[in-house]
Amino acid sequence: MHTSSYFTAPMLSAKINSYRAEAEAANDRAEAAELALKQLLAQQTEREQDLISLQNRVQLLQEEADKREAQLEEAKQIQKDNAATLNQSDVVLKKAGTLEEKIEKLEIQLREATTNAHNLDLENEGLQRKLVQMEKNAQDAETRYEELMEKYQAIKNELEETMRTLDEI
Repeated sequence: MHTSSYFTAPMLSAKINSYRAEAEAANDRAEAAELALKQLLAQQTEREQDLISLQNRVQLLQEEADKREAQLEEAKQIQKDNAATLNQSDVVLKKAGTLEEKIEKLEIQLREATTNAHNLDLENEGLQRKLVQMEKNAQDAETRYEELMEKYQAIKNELEETMRTLDEI
């Protein structure tokens, strides 16, 4: 008779069922963590695409602002060259004023786009931190699952040994 442990079959069965439940719960948590990780990765990809889109928009707005500034400078130069003619000067001033208004609007849009890009960067950093934590949680859950499976296998082997011992008796 094996004297190292006095477990009855119902006690071992209950213990095994308990370990199975723990293993299943750990597996469920790992699956939930993987799903959350996939969702965060999808969100991050979407945010990165939004950021790229905004960066492209900022670049286009900056180029447009540069063009407008060049046009404004050209208009100012034309104004200086045609100062003798009041009528031509008025036309150029009107055009310059219109261009300045457009530039101001473009500068406002540029500031807004820059702010949006900054906000997306901050949000992306937050998502990165969440992603790292979710990966750690998934790894922890997987480690716990492996530990529980080892315990389960050890108890199962011990039960089989006990059952063989009981059968021999």
